Amino acid sequence: MAKRDIPEINAGSMADIAFLLLIFFLVTTTMDKDQAYIRNIPKKIEIKDQPPIDVEQRNIFLVKANNRNQLMVRTEVMDNPDDISERVVEFYRTNEQVNDPTNNFPMYSRITMKEIEDNLAQAEADAEATENTPNADQEIIDFKYRVVDEWMNKKRALELYGKKELPEIHPQAHVRIEVQKATEYNLFAKIQSEIEEAVFELRNDASKDIFGESYEIISRRYAMDKDPSDKEKLDLMDILYPDRFIEVTPKK
Repeated sequence: MAKRDIPEINAGSMADIAFLLLIFFLVTTTMDKDQAYIRNIPKKIEIKDQPPIDVEQRNIFLVKANNRNQLMVRTEVMDNPDDISERVVEFYRTNEQVNDPTNNFPMYSRITMKEIEDNLAQAEADAEATENTPNADQEIIDFKYRVVDEWMNKKRALELYGKKELPEIHPQAHVRIEVQKATEYNLFAKIQSEIEEAVFELRNDASKDIFGESYEIISRRYAMDKDPSDKEKLDLMDILYPDRFIEVTPKK
């Protein structure tokens, strides 16, 4: 009796099937995105024989969260973290039009074009004098020229602003975030997003009022084409509503 041959399995298409399955899972699978926040960390400066500068309480917007996920905003307990953004907007806007020394919010300064130009001229002279000083420290020279750049930015900002004076919130005004190590990350992320939402809202409203288009549109356009005119608009928004956020370690 003749021996029958065992037929071979055709595996030629297995690689194609595996590839199609891989594409299917890549397209249909969803992945959680990590939540992260970009912060500019100040450079450490060695200060000798100088006492720390006292910061007025009116210039601090303090958000605290303890290990039981309880919130305190400034001096008040807050049950709903969704209200943080409204409080941040209040922090910026309360004295924006008229300073009221009786309230507990940051004061504003207002500077004219003449004052800006005078300060710019002084800063330029100071930078040049420092640069021409024998054995001058390069870090000091760079600092002097950064001051010049700041006054140049303010000059362009006031020109864009189109008014007689440029309002600026007090240089000490900032948002301070203090959370315990045991605080849930979701709450920490919520605090961050609420603060950023408030600053974005402030800039968006101002941009629409001044330029007739939103801060979001200008930001996206600048990210694509790096137009210098858009950069100047964004700089103005940063001067009007600076995002000074500080994260501190809780005191034990």
